[in-house]
Amino acid sequence: MAANFWTSTHGTNWLLSRQALADCRKIDRQYVNEQDLIKVNIWFAQIITDLGRSLQVRQVIIATAITYFKRFYTKNSFRNTEPNLVAATCMYLACKIEESPQHIKAIITDMKTIMQERGEHFTYDNQKVAEMEFYLLEELDFNMIVYHPYRSLMTLAQDLGTKNEDVQWAWYVINDSYRTDMCLLYPPHVVAAAALYLRIALRGGAQYGDYSLTSTTSTANDNSVAGVTTRGAKRGAAAAASNNNTNTTANETPKVKDIRLWFAQLNVDLEHISDIVQEIISLYKLWGEEDKQNEKIREILTRLLK
Repeated sequence: MAANFWTSTHGTNWLLSRQALADCRKIDRQYVNEQDLIKVNIWFAQIITDLGRSLQVRQVIIATAITYFKRFYTKNSFRNTEPNLVAATCMYLACKIEESPQHIKAIITDMKTIMQERGEHFTYDNQKVAEMEFYLLEELDFNMIVYHPYRSLMTLAQDLGTKNEDVQWAWYVINDSYRTDMCLLYPPHVVAAAALYLRIALRGGAQYGDYSLTSTTSTANDNSVAGVTTRGAKRGAAAAASNNNTNTTANETPKVKDIRLWFAQLNVDLEHISDIVQEIISLYKLWGEEDKQNEKIREILTRLLK
């Protein structure tokens, strides 16, 4: 992997403007509106997440698979492809790239189960997934490198002295961010900063107590939060509330930092952080509505897919 994000293929080839992303979706927007496309992206991101959890792979593999899926659909339309096949193939490829390969039969078996739970069928065999893998590689221009916000989050959290429960909460927000287009629009360190900002903003106040991280290594490990990807921020908030009194001991001496000054000193565009925070909030609102309108997404998919 390239040592520097900005010189990697991720930084040079796969950061798009909103206008460029909108242009990529012109064909699909002939059949559904922008709001419906957002719901479709949430739907397929959840399918990939469920597949990853069924395979018991690390969260970073799920994030890589979703990123491949989104990159693929900057060059293709949902209308003219089979997104369920693409989703399964993205997971198959991501497992290889992240050095945790899964047998193609396991991918297909688990994908069939997941689709059956949704009242649908996955009819593709080993050969179809293998063929799709080559097409996927070509469409991605063989750019397999994906930088994720998790490492940046740990670096920022250490600098700020963020409490463990706040790091975990921000980590869950990053997991959820893959339901949006953030991985195509913003560098990963900006997404990490926005997730941390959202957590601190919800806590309230302009200052933050600086406590030493007591388990940085375990928190930074993908396995520590593997599989916790569905509205993880809510779970993290509940866990933080129950553990709030156990993370600070009498021997810890807090160093108070001015949050506004700390964020102002970061080498990031604060408008981008604001945009990301607003998009995350909008995601949770729309995501909650989808729980009550499961039939709505099926109607959208019927219009969108051949």
